[in-house]
Amino acid sequence: MKNITIFSGMVFKRSFLLFTLLGSITNISFAQTILFNNGALVYTGSTAIVKVNGGFQNDGAAGTTPIFENNGTMTISNSGTPGSVFLTNGSTLQGNGTYLIEQDWTNDATFTSGNSTVNFNGNLQEYITSTNATVTTFNNLILSGTGVAANRKKTLQLVNTNISAIGTLTINDRELETLTNTIFVLNPSTSCVTNTTTVGSEGFVSSSVGGSLSRVTNTASIYLYPTGSSVGTTRYRPAKLTPVSAAANTYTARLGNNLATTDGFNTASIDTNICTVNPLFYHQINRSAGTDNASIDIFYDNLADGGWDGLAQWNTPTAALWNNMGTATATSATPFNDVLKVNWADFSNSPYILSRQKPTMPVLACAAVCQNTTGNTFSATGSGSTYTWTSPAGTTIASGQGTNSVTIDWGTTSGPVSVTTSSALGCASSPASCTVTVSAPPVAAFDTTSTSGFSYNFNDQSTGGATDWLWNFGDGSTSTMQNPTHVYNNNGIENVCLYTQNSNGCADTICQTFDVSLIEYVVIPNVFTPDGDGTNDFFFINNSGLKEYKLEIFNRWGVKVFETESANVKWDGRTTAGVELSDGTYYFILKAVSQTTKDYSTTGFIELLKKK
Repeated sequence: MKNITIFSGMVFKRSFLLFTLLGSITNISFAQTILFNNGALVYTGSTAIVKVNGGFQNDGAAGTTPIFENNGTMTISNSGTPGSVFLTNGSTLQGNGTYLIEQDWTNDATFTSGNSTVNFNGNLQEYITSTNATVTTFNNLILSGTGVAANRKKTLQLVNTNISAIGTLTINDRELETLTNTIFVLNPSTSCVTNTTTVGSEGFVSSSVGGSLSRVTNTASIYLYPTGSSVGTTRYRPAKLTPVSAAANTYTARLGNNLATTDGFNTASIDTNICTVNPLFYHQINRSAGTDNASIDIFYDNLADGGWDGLAQWNTPTAALWNNMGTATATSATPFNDVLKVNWADFSNSPYILSRQKPTMPVLACAAVCQNTTGNTFSATGSGSTYTWTSPAGTTIASGQGTNSVTIDWGTTSGPVSVTTSSALGCASSPASCTVTVSAPPVAAFDTTSTSGFSYNFNDQSTGGATDWLWNFGDGSTSTMQNPTHVYNNNGIENVCLYTQNSNGCADTICQTFDVSLIEYVVIPNVFTPDGDGTNDFFFINNSGLKEYKLEIFNRWGVKVFETESANVKWDGRTTAGVELSDGTYYFILKAVSQTTKDYSTTGFIELLKKK
C-alpha cells in the first residue's frame, strides 16, 4: 500500500483533467491544509483512503464541470484549520463512499448522495448550512463524537436537510439541532431513525418553534420521533406515531422544552374536562401530507415531570384553549411512562400537551331520610379512585369518607349532599349533588287491657300517620296487626315493643313492661232456676285462666242433653237442640286445664228448678 502526503496549499487545477485514485494507492494525506479542487475531475476507488488534515473545498472554475467522486473513505479532520467541507460554484460531490467530517458542511453546489455515508464525528459543535439555501440530501447520516454540552450538537443552520428515500439517520448520543429548520426523513422504513436511549445520554432531535423532525410513512406501524432539547433543562421526551393504514403520509414533531404559555399556548386556558396541563414541556405534531388518522403516544419521566393520564390539543375545537382529547391510555414503564391517544383524526393544530383529566361526574341519587336518624346510606358510581363527600349543617358523615358509599347521621333539616371523585393523580371531577328531603317519623304509643286469664288486647295509639305496625310481645311472639290480641302462657314481667312506620319509611319504636298476672279459678254452682226472672237463670261455671275447657251434661238416664267447649257459654236448661228440659237433677262432666297446666277437671250434679 502506498501513502501519498500532499502538503499545504494542494490544489487540483483544471489542467488535471482527471485525477484518479484507484485501489493501488489507498492512503493520501493532506497535511494542515485545505484540499481545493478547482475544476478537476477527481475519482477515488472503493478501497481508497483520503485523509485531509484541514478542510475540503470542491469548486468549479468557469467553463468546467467539476466533479469529485468519492467511493472510498474520505476523512476531513481539524488540526489548526477548520476540518470543513465547502461545495461551491456549481461543483458536484458524488459517489458511494464514506465521509468523516470533523467540522462544518457548507453546501452551495450539488451533493449527490448515492449510497454514501456522512459521519459528523467532530468534538466541537458542527453545522450543516448553505449560503444560498441549497438543501443537502444525505443518504446515511451518522452523528458521533465525544463533545459535551453545546459541543455534542450537530446543527442545521439556515437550511433544511433531507435523508434520502433509502437512507438512515443514526443520532447515537448526539443532539441534532434543527433550530427553525426541518430534518426530512424521506425513507418510510420504521427503523431508519435510531438513537442511543441510555438514560442521561439519549440522542435526540431538538427544534425551535418552526423547526421539526419530519418522517414519511407507508405502513400502519410505530414511527419513533426522538425529540428532545438542551434549552434550559435538558430533556429527552420522545413521541411515537402510528398511522392507521399503509397509505403515504408525512408527520412532523418537535419538543417545546418550556412552558407552553411562552410560545403563545396559555396553560391556564383549559377546558372543563381538564384539571391541569404540563408546565414543563409540550409537543408540536403535524400531518403535513396524507389524510390518515394516527395514534399519538407521548412519553415522559414520571419522577421528573409528575404524573399524567391525558392529552390535550391547543385551539381545537375551541379556540385559544387546551381541549381535552378524550379517553387516552396511560401506561407506567421504565424509564418512561406514556399516554396514548388511539386513532387521532384532527391535525388542524399542532400543539399537544400532557394533561390530567377530570374523571366523569359521578352518578348520585338521594332518597328521603327521616328526622334524627343514623346510618343513612348514600352511594355514588364513578370512574375515580377516591371520593369526597359533603353534607349540610346539622348532619355528620359517620363513615365511608373517601369511598363511594357513606353513612350520614341526620338531624331535622333538609339539604344537599354532594360528592366528587378524584383520579389517582388527584384530579377531581365536577361535583354531583342532590337535595335530601327530611320526613318526620310517626310517634309510637299503645295501651294494654286484659280480657281474661292470660289474654291481653293491645291497642295502637300512635300518631303521625303510621301505616305499618310490628308488635313484639316479649315472649318470642310477634304480630303485624294494628290492634292485636295476644295470650300469654305464664305469669311474669313482659317487655312489649311496638315498631311503627309511615309511608315515607320513617319509623318510631316504643317499649313498655307490664306484669302478666293470672288468677286461676273454677267455681261450679249446684243449682239454677231458668224461669226468666233474670235471677240465676243460667248454669255457668265461673272461671279464669283456662286453656282447655269442655262441659257435658246428662239426664238421669245417662243421655247427654248439652255440651260446650267454650268456657264463656252459659247453659239455659235446654237441650242442644233447644228443647226445654224439666226440673230435676242432672249430671255433668267438666274437663278444665289452666294456662299453667293445672287440672280443674271434675264431675258433679246440678239441680234444675223452675219457679212458677
